Amino acid sequence: MSVQSAVETLRDSSREGAVPMSGLEAVVAGALSVLPADAWWVPGLREHGGAVLREVPEERLADPHQGARPYKIAPVSAAPALRALHAVGLARASGGPALVHLGIGSVADGAFSEALNLAALLSAPVIFLVAELPLTDAAPLGPQTAASATALAKAYDIPSFSADGSDPVSVARAVEEALGRGGPAVISATLPTPGASS
Repeated sequence: MSVQSAVETLRDSSREGAVPMSGLEAVVAGALSVLPADAWWVPGLREHGGAVLREVPEERLADPHQGARPYKIAPVSAAPALRALHAVGLARASGGPALVHLGIGSVADGAFSEALNLAALLSAPVIFLVAELPLTDAAPLGPQTAASATALAKAYDIPSFSADGSDPVSVARAVEEALGRGGPAVISATLPTPGASS
């Protein structure tokens, strides 16, 4: 599926009310447009609507905790950072790549560091796609990490890539580059500050 057709599919589904994406359309469309069909996808609640890009019937999206094994979509975890560990396990068990969506809050959780360590030790082909939305004064919590996701990746000798989180082509290129490396990778997809003019 082309990046543009993925974006259009998500926008159409969002207009129909079936797929609320909350500003992550470009990140999800860019990633899923190049992620192989046999790769595991580990979304969060905000990204789960992207399952329509894997041809999951919309009625299957009613319960994101259900997952969709035939489509290689993991169920949404109650603890977001645990998705990173689940993705490492899925990549290891399947022998193929897995892509997990995370936010900056997940990066502050110890499970993220555990997942990076395990992925590095096992050379698991996991892509940790971190949507980095700048925190504003309206955020319920202040900064939670002393280091960025890319700095943490460097500590584990994991390559990292940057993408413009508002540009699906930029995200797709970063995912393709990470897939081409064959081992773990971290992608930092920077999103604009809410309310900022683009």
